[in-house]
Amino acid sequence: MKSIKTLLTATALLVAGSAGAQTLKMSHQVVRVTAYEASTSVNLVVVKPETQIDVLDPSVWTVQTNGVDRVVKALYTCDDRGEWKDGGEYLALGLEVSKERKAAPLVASMMGTWSKAYPISVNLKPGKSVKAGGKKYTNIDGDTEHGLTDFLSEADFFSRCTYTGPSTGKPGDETLTYGAYEPSSLRFDGKQNPMIIWLHGMGEGGTDVSIELLGNEVVSLIRKDIQQHFTTEGGANGAYVLAVQCPTAWMMSAHGFGSGNYPSVYANVLKSCIDNYVATHPDVDRNRIYIGGCSNGGYMTMQMLLRNPGYFAAAYPTCEAFADVNISDVQIKQLSEENIWFVQSFDDTTVKPQEYAIPTFKRLIKAGAKNVWISMFENVIGSDFGQKLMGHFSWAYVFNDEVTASQEQNADADMKPSNNGGGTVAPQGHANLFEWMNAQVLKAPEQQPMFGGGNRNGRGNGRIDENGNARF
Repeated sequence: MKSIKTLLTATALLVAGSAGAQTLKMSHQVVRVTAYEASTSVNLVVVKPETQIDVLDPSVWTVQTNGVDRVVKALYTCDDRGEWKDGGEYLALGLEVSKERKAAPLVASMMGTWSKAYPISVNLKPGKSVKAGGKKYTNIDGDTEHGLTDFLSEADFFSRCTYTGPSTGKPGDETLTYGAYEPSSLRFDGKQNPMIIWLHGMGEGGTDVSIELLGNEVVSLIRKDIQQHFTTEGGANGAYVLAVQCPTAWMMSAHGFGSGNYPSVYANVLKSCIDNYVATHPDVDRNRIYIGGCSNGGYMTMQMLLRNPGYFAAAYPTCEAFADVNISDVQIKQLSEENIWFVQSFDDTTVKPQEYAIPTFKRLIKAGAKNVWISMFENVIGSDFGQKLMGHFSWAYVFNDEVTASQEQNADADMKPSNNGGGTVAPQGHANLFEWMNAQVLKAPEQQPMFGGGNRNGRGNGRIDENGNARF
């Protein structure tokens, strides 16, 4: 009888406790996507509780992103974009970085795409509660299953635009998408400012420039660490950044996929896009336009140099995919007059350096090139998590500002790969790739721009504060 009484008492208490349980509803869920060397991650979730919470304690909260449990490291009131705001209606949950692939919102395939379904759950840990508006809540109703159609990221600092122009080698037009970073401190200073161009690899083609900007951490180019290497005519620091995206791959030609044997279908429209942007931004210094890209984009960088001699002040092709066998001796002689810094990892099996950058570099040196350099790393070790990456991912060294040395300019010597900056020589005495780039200025008059039908169809929402920090 006593055990039955005990059971009934416990059941009654459980029912009473359940009857008194309160559920706090959340709405307006938006996330912030952070770019890393080889992936992306959701590290911030913003929600709007129906009632303001009295005490903010991150230790009682739990978040799941795409089924992966995350650790809540920070909790603060904010506006609807996650910006801190004392007494704000919204709540930001800062998450510890997850190394789980499932937590990455950008799905890697032949061409990247954002997850169509990326469920997020915000709740309290078992047995924990919060107080809001004088009530005690033991449950949170804050789950969503939507895809990442709207999110915060450093890509918000770029204007989103398109440009349409004639195809190369076949009838019809091609449309490019591009993101343009225009530092407000430079845009209205009445001075001439340098511009960095980036061309994406195979996995970042399409019509969503945020994939190009975040897929390989191209947004690093607007961060203070790299921006401070560039000086303007007015004595300030910084540079414009133009990241151009083609709908397929830069290596597509009228005859199919190539590696320099035929011109890219995007060759003319890309040059016209650049010319049009420069023409509509008169403060861009036409003698200080720098171009680079990885893999497919490195291939297109080489093609831009070959088709437009003397237009770019410097180039930084990274794991470039323009096959050396497709570069003639005449073209080598032409390229030897350009300012080029190659970057690659010796263990790259996707674009083998022995068939691409290395023989091209040696031929350029034999042809008398004075300002052509190559950083050849042993392998690719990331800085974000200290992990070893695929050998093809040498762009990580570029965006981590770790390209600090070149191999010797000796056409007959064997390559001696080095993870200590990529070599043993300081090109022209400069400490790193971007300082060297900043020092390159065209001596010859710039070419006359070609005009075309570009259209600006949107602007980013971000800004950089006076300390070089991202603000949304």
